[in-house]
Formats: sequence, C-alpha cells, structure tokens
Amino acid sequence: MLDTLIFLFGFLFVLTVIVFVHEYGHFWAARRSGVYVEVFSIGFGQELFGFNDRHGTRWRFSAIPLGGYVRMRGDKDPSGIPDADAAKQEGSFMSASLASRAFIVSMGPIANFVLGIAIFATVFMIMGKAFAPPVIDELIEGEAADQAGLQIGDRILSINGYQIDDFNDLRVHVAENPGRELIFTIDRDGRVSEMPVTPLQVLDECRGAEYGKLGIISRSGEVKQLGFGASIVAAMEESYTLSLAMLRGLGRLITGQANKGEMGGPVKIAEITGEAAQNALDQRGFIQFLILIAALSINLGFVNLMPVPALDGGHLVFFGLEAVMRRPLSPQWQEWVMRLGIAFLLTLILMFTFFDVV
Repeated sequence: MLDTLIFLFGFLFVLTVIVFVHEYGHFWAARRSGVYVEVFSIGFGQELFGFNDRHGTRWRFSAIPLGGYVRMRGDKDPSGIPDADAAKQEGSFMSASLASRAFIVSMGPIANFVLGIAIFATVFMIMGKAFAPPVIDELIEGEAADQAGLQIGDRILSINGYQIDDFNDLRVHVAENPGRELIFTIDRDGRVSEMPVTPLQVLDECRGAEYGKLGIISRSGEVKQLGFGASIVAAMEESYTLSLAMLRGLGRLITGQANKGEMGGPVKIAEITGEAAQNALDQRGFIQFLILIAALSINLGFVNLMPVPALDGGHLVFFGLEAVMRRPLSPQWQEWVMRLGIAFLLTLILMFTFFDVV
C-alpha cells in the first residue's frame, strides 16, 4: 500500500513540477507584457481548491491533474482559442503586440529548458559528471561489437555521421537503435575507417521497451566536479543531446521505423516516475530522480515547440504567418485549426496509451 502511494505521489509530483514551471513561464511573460492572467490552473476540470492573488488572478488545483493552463483575458477556453472580440479588450492576449505574444508563448518551453539545465548543472557541481572517452577497453565475446569486428582500443569517432564525444554519447545512440545497422567511423591505431555494426535487440522487461546493446565496456572514465560556468555548459550540452535524441525518435516514428517499446505514453511515464520515486530515499536514487525531472522537463519543452496547433509551437507558426500577412489570422480560422490540433494530440495520447498497456 505504501509503495503504491509513493508510486502515485512520485508521478503526480514530477508532473506538477514540470507543468507548473511551464505555465509559470507563460504567466511571468504575460505579466511582464501587460496581459492580464485570469486563471493559473494545475490540472483540468472542476476546481478543487484555490485562491486569488492581489492582481485578481485565480490560482487553483483542478480535478484532473494531467496538465495545466494559464487563461488570459480574451481566451475562450484553456486551449488559448481567442474570443471573437478579444483584440478589443484592454489587457487581453490578442491586444498585445506580435512580439509580446510570441514572447509569452515561447517562455513556457523556455522555462522547461531552464529548469532542466538548472537541475543538471546543480548535479554536476555537487556530485560531478562522469567522463569516459568513446574507447573500447573490453569486448564481450559473441556480442554485436565482437561479431562486427570492433577491437579493444578502437575509438568511436562518429555513428551515421553523428559525432561521438564520450562513451555516454555512444551508449545513448546505440540504445536508440536496436537491431538497426549503423555505420561506425573508428580510429584504430591512427587509421580512420568505417564499418557496419548492428546493435543487439534487447528487451527491458521492467519497462517493456527494446534497446540496443553492443557488448563493450569502457574502464577509463572518471567523475569530475565542475565549477559554475563549466556545469552550465555541460548542462546545456546534456539538454541538446536529449533534444537531439527526441528529434531522431520523432523521425523514426514518422517514417515508421520506431519500435513499439520506444513509444511511451502517460502509463509508461507514470511507471518510470513512480519507480524513480520509490528509489529516491537514498542519495543515488534521489539524484536519479532529479535527473528524471530534468529530462522530462526538457522533453516537455521540446514537444511544446513542435509546430502542431494547440501546442506553443503551433501558436508561434500562427504568429509567423501573421508577420508575413501583416494581419492576424481570423479567430474562426484559428479555432478550427486549434480544434484539429487538439483532436490530433488526443489521438496520439490514446495511441501511445494503447501501446503502453498492450
């Protein structure tokens, strides 16, 4: 019973943190731009409890804790669809300048990236960052690397044209490509050459996801505590690596190359965060829990920048069209496209949930 409560609390805590940060980014930018925020909600549906701040904004927790929203003056509903006369209302989102609206919309994803970078940087300063060159120190006989002809001492320079800077880059790239042939560029005794390598397809029974495995070990790594500036740079690099991994995964999904185990929806996210929360009572588990929050925050920021109506990236596309056309798009047209975007997102969520449970 206690494990179940920790599991549920961990999932809801992580979701609340990253959603709050995202929506606060919108809220902060709106306040700075003179746009009146009517409601700041964690969750959807009926309000459970809340309060009004001195500016009149209603802060509330709602019954369905799977997301959140900031409703500004002139918004018809939480999706951000504007009222027909929103542009005429003083302090409304639509009455703000184009630059201000783009600033307000973009600050949600930016806030998620800032949170992720801040957590990574803090971990790197306090606990240190592991550094290991992409050099093979040991081969497991009969595994994918051994069968492909890789040798001890080989340095991996790139995979399919992607530069490999350390062993973690190598591990991530291999894990993302189970059973797919990859072209490795290696340095062997000063001679650079290419060879095809196909990672072994392995099933993680705990998470129901497949990952790629080479069967190599690096023993020359070390953990270094970083200073403030170096930790920020390393955290930004980590965020870039995560975003690039998501972009590659999205490409595989679009082209039909993604494995079922790669497509994680709400159920899988709940499982991962719940398990991390259960292990967060010791120091190592707590650090992993923080890293998970950082990774999910960056993922949320990345997803919201996708050019899909109803997401922040879709709004930014509208603003780009408005800048080109020199006039705002009609509220009716925006509402129609937004509703299509919402239907598309709901379909994706249902599809991912289906893959989570079957």
